Amino acid sequence: MPSPAPFILGVLLTTAAASVVALFVKFDESHVWDLAKMALQGAGVLVLARLTVSWAIDSFKTQKRFERDSATFSSVLSALREMSRANDILWNDVVGARQYVSTYLDAAKERWRVAKLKFEDAAAACIFLPEAISSIVFRLEDDLANKPHFDSYDEDIEHDGALVSQAIRKLEALKHLI
Repeated sequence: MPSPAPFILGVLLTTAAASVVALFVKFDESHVWDLAKMALQGAGVLVLARLTVSWAIDSFKTQKRFERDSATFSSVLSALREMSRANDILWNDVVGARQYVSTYLDAAKERWRVAKLKFEDAAAACIFLPEAISSIVFRLEDDLANKPHFDSYDEDIEHDGALVSQAIRKLEALKHLI
């Protein structure tokens, strides 16, 4: 269904044009003042419309940016928390000698792998976040990708867990920047 706005706008413009023509047909000093008032009102309406549209567009852009930044930040934190939970399971098995079933440990390793992939995907969008936040995320991504080779499995798990926990603490402290 077509919008009635063009029709209504056409009627209003036609009425305004007819009023201006009528003023010129009966020309005297009072009509000049009426014409000047109408011109000023028209200019005022145009300025007000321009300001209103500019404000609405800026408001919309700000809201969309906040939504995008919030979604990116929450995706990063969600992935990091999932990595932390999976790391805790693996750490408890190694250090706590929990003797978990191998299928449970395999599931925890898969959980870590999937969470790390999710983190890497979310980290790509962090370029739009504030510098303080994105630097933490990029640093963690770099540290996890270029970590040293450890002599034992428990050192590897401890290293990853410490990096993730430290990043979570730093990011939660900076959440007010979003």
